[in-house]
Amino acid sequence: MGNAAEQLQNAPQPYAAELVELDNAEQQMAELREKYGTVPDYSTKEGYKAGKQAIQALTKMRTGTDKARLAITKPHRDFIDMVNQRAKGLVGEVEQLEAPHREAKREVDEAERRAKEARIAHLRERLENEVTSYLDTAEGLDSTGLAGQIDEAEAIDTEGYFDITKEAEDEKARVLATLRERHAAALERERLAAEREEIERERAELERLRAAQADDWAGLGSALQDVPAADPFGEALEDLQAVAGLDASQAVDVLSAIQRSDIRHVSLQQ
Repeated sequence: MGNAAEQLQNAPQPYAAELVELDNAEQQMAELREKYGTVPDYSTKEGYKAGKQAIQALTKMRTGTDKARLAITKPHRDFIDMVNQRAKGLVGEVEQLEAPHREAKREVDEAERRAKEARIAHLRERLENEVTSYLDTAEGLDSTGLAGQIDEAEAIDTEGYFDITKEAEDEKARVLATLRERHAAALERERLAAEREEIERERAELERLRAAQADDWAGLGSALQDVPAADPFGEALEDLQAVAGLDASQAVDVLSAIQRSDIRHVSLQQ
């Protein structure tokens, strides 16, 4: 309170006269603290009486100080009320002038917002047709077709998407990643299909060879029964058995191979 009083006392001269009552009240505070700072024993007759006197004196001091405050501040409060009312009227007039400006600006801002939303919607439709659609086009393609789609998608220029450039870049990256995954899967499917096809081809060739060998055996068996003793084929069979130590079936296999040109020359030494 001392600091507040000191600040008010050092205030400009016009306020000095208005603070006289508060100055007097502050000077009386030392006496009040000395006289009423200790609370008497209200349970005794003397203490109760002294306490009542203290309450009356302090109440009088409190209400008097508050009345002084109200009296001192009234002209200032009246002035503040006057300023508030005057300013309120001025603010109202300014608002009337300001409102049509704000409305005109709002209409332009709203139109720009709608135009931007329409522009972004159009760009997103373009993005769907020009980028995302690669995933639909790529459905069912083999690895070669997918490789072509990847090359085309990599060449997409996202700079022309303006407001949604970042969105376009992200979508392009997503589409490329998906196409590359599909390309890798197609390569693996084609590799497995080629392996299965080769296995089937080898299996068919083996079956053909087995069938051909069975036919050869059947033909040779019939031919051997009709070969005369001096026939060269019969002599060759005998030579293979006698000289090379082959049994009859092995000798037939060798001669069969010679007939098919699988063996071009055989040299037998005794």
